[in-house]
Amino acid sequence: MHVQCPWLLDRPAISLSYCHCFHYTISEEMASADRNLLILNFLTLASLSLFCADKAFCIRIPDRDSTTPRELSDQSLKTAVFALGSFWRSEAVFGCLNGVVRTTSGYAGGSKINPEYRSLGDHAESVMVEYDPKEINFRQLLEVFWSSHDPRQVFGQGPDVGPQYRSIIFTNGTEEARLAAMSKEREQTKSRSSILTTQIQQLESFYPAEPEHQLTEVVFTCVDFHE
Repeated sequence: MHVQCPWLLDRPAISLSYCHCFHYTISEEMASADRNLLILNFLTLASLSLFCADKAFCIRIPDRDSTTPRELSDQSLKTAVFALGSFWRSEAVFGCLNGVVRTTSGYAGGSKINPEYRSLGDHAESVMVEYDPKEINFRQLLEVFWSSHDPRQVFGQGPDVGPQYRSIIFTNGTEEARLAAMSKEREQTKSRSSILTTQIQQLESFYPAEPEHQLTEVVFTCVDFHE
């Protein structure tokens, strides 16, 4: 039995393959971090594994000197930054897309210099997505963004309540801003009973979160996009 990735089921414009497997890597820093935080990360991963319960699921702590070969140079990659609630969940959502090379949890959208998890100021928990534009494009990432959270909830997602969990599309340049605005307008037309709370902001800065908050190191394959 195959199980489709649930956060994309309502996107009829996208043809999906099925989940193949989940393969997570916990960083060395995370493995030595606070025990309660590690347990919470594990529970997050375990809950996601239920969506593809018939497939492989593992958590691997890499060797100290292990390295992951990069098939693509950083110069060939593009980046996109989104805020859609808890960055652990956001990182897992985007990390499973074909064409996404790596994801990084962090803070963006605020004015505080060098924010931290316990003192992030007016920033939002965010995820930086580094992707190969030959495999996936910004428009498709926007589709995943809208499918993966409730953009009509005010300052929060589910039980996570607060301005740090607000919905934001960060843009790099006028073309991304145009695509973001168009996608927001399309999303709004689906229901006029409530207003989308999602903000569209030019990305000013992105601060990577502490090592213990980086959920995944090795990207796993889950979804294929077809035009």
